Amino acid sequence: MDEKSLQLLKAMRAQLGETSANRAVDAVAAANSLGMYPGTLDRSLLYLVRAGYIEEYADRAMTTQGMYLLTFQGIAAIDNP
Repeated sequence: MDEKSLQLLKAMRAQLGETSANRAVDAVAAANSLGMYPGTLDRSLLYLVRAGYIEEYADRAMTTQGMYLLTFQGIAAIDNP
């Protein structure tokens, strides 16, 4: 995984905290906190979706707004490096 995608995944994982039962994350907010450019965000999101670390909402409107679901594989990748 490239460094930018890893940083984005870590920032999204941090949104959940330790005890959240919710897997919803705001990718745009995470990218903004990292100072990530939109093109870099798009590439990182595509990689993270294809690798199975995040998934799109069934409701495309949520994904269009930058909301994704962090998968258990994505959580494990950060929590158990």
